[in-house]
Parts: sequence; structure tokens; C-alpha cells
Amino acid sequence: MKLWEKLVEISMKFFKGSLDPYVPYFETIRQDLTKSGIPLSLKEYVYGMIFITLVTFLVSLPLFTLISSGFMHPVLSFLFSLTISFIISLLVFFIFYSYPSFVVSRKKKEIESVLPFATTYMATISSSGAPPTLMFKILSQFDEYGEVSNEAKRICRDMDLFGVDLLEAMRRAAARTPSPLFKELLWGMTTVISSGSDLSVYLREKANGFMQERRRRLQEYSKTLALLIEIYLTLIIVGSIFFIIMTAIMSSFSMGGVSDGTVISFFQFLIIYVILPVVSAGFIHLLKALAPR
Repeated sequence: MKLWEKLVEISMKFFKGSLDPYVPYFETIRQDLTKSGIPLSLKEYVYGMIFITLVTFLVSLPLFTLISSGFMHPVLSFLFSLTISFIISLLVFFIFYSYPSFVVSRKKKEIESVLPFATTYMATISSSGAPPTLMFKILSQFDEYGEVSNEAKRICRDMDLFGVDLLEAMRRAAARTPSPLFKELLWGMTTVISSGSDLSVYLREKANGFMQERRRRLQEYSKTLALLIEIYLTLIIVGSIFFIIMTAIMSSFSMGGVSDGTVISFFQFLIIYVILPVVSAGFIHLLKALAPR
């Protein structure tokens, strides 16, 4: 983050507040920026995003102009480089614009993947008679729970550094977490603690509910996986074999001579060594994206 913070500092000095009227147009990313944990304000992030986009354009334009000038007319070379640089800059802008949302989605998935186990662990600690404050301190020391442990660290930080009580720290954590399940857990815990009810009973019930939800998601994923595998085998594998057989039969009856055979061989090569590996790799990434962590 030091490099990013340095870039933000440079961008703030470069634009000198000229982008302030345009910052409100990016209010849609404020919430994701807060929940993502990126330690930047909306203004700082917008300045850094636009500065990097501008630098990308200013670097890519002369670079592509220099490269393309060797085999293009100067005017065409400039127009080509201008178009490519504009597209690349837009891509960079889109990546930075959607990055907070991507981080929020990743954190949400990581939290909900370990939440059943973390809740069970908190229920065990609470049933031993430990106070909730100690429960969060112990939870923050276990990196195996990933983002849940990080949220526990932030709750402890709010209590130790900012002097807020446990309930207020939990409310702040509930407001910033990207996971609705974790938010529901924290709000329920604040209610139970405020009313003086048994926290361990509540946590045990929530852990059972989260585990049942996890089993349901695993069952849904197994059904989706079976469907996707059937589609892959039918369309990709069988379809490729069918295409190769058909083109081989067509080439044997072809009357067009060598050129037709060369074209058919090229398409067979394209299917076997390019399309099939690319589609298979995309299918693997799709399965990884859909799989519960």
C-alpha cells in the first residue's frame, strides 16, 4: 500500500484540487471502498485512479506510435496508437473502478466460507465462561479463520485504541462487513449481550444454522457441477470429436485439391490445439469460481 499511497500523494499534488467537483460522480463506489478495507478516502481513491489512467494514456500513446510507425503511414500510425491507448486507458480505469467491488466480493466469500467454524469456536469459548471481549481477542489470534479473524482484530482495535465499548465496536464491525450473514451474527450478539441472555446458546444455534446453510450450498454445487460436466462432455469433447471425424470424411471426398485439405487441416489444428485447451481452461476457472471455499 506504500506505493499506492505515494501515487495518491503525487496525484493530489498534480491535480491540485481540480477534480473535486467530479468526486461526487463516484459516490457509487464509496460503500464498497469502505467495506473493502482500503485505507483511502473516496477523494484520494478517485484522484489516484484518474492519475494512473492519465499516466497509462501518456505512456502508451508514444510507445504504440513508435512501434507502429515502422510499418504504417504516420497518420494511420497516430490514429491507431490513439485508439489503442484510449482503449487500454479505459480498461485501466474500469479495473480501478471495479476493484473495491471485487475486494468486497472476495472478502464476503472468505468470511462466509469460515463463518460456520468460527461461530462454533466462539460458542466453545463462550460456553467456558469467558467474557465476549476475551472471546474476540482469542479469535483474532487465529489466522485460520481469515477475514473473520481480521474483523475480530478490528473490533479489538476499536476497543483498545479508540476507547469504545464492546457493543459499539460490534456495531461498527456490522456496518462495515461485506457479509450479510456475519452482520446478522454481530447484531444478534449485541442484542443477546444487551439483554443478558446466554451468548453460548445463541452462538451454538447460529453455528448449526450456518452449517446447515453450508451443506445446502454444497448440495447445490454438486448438482451444478454434474450439469456443467455433462454440458462440457457433450458440447466440447463429443462436439470436437464429431467435428474432427466429419472434417476428415469431408477431406477424403474433397475434389478441391490440396488447398481444401490444407484449410481442413488448419481448422482441425485450431480445434485441437487452441480452442479445446482455451475452453477447458475457462471451464476449470468457472468451476473454481463456483466452488464453495
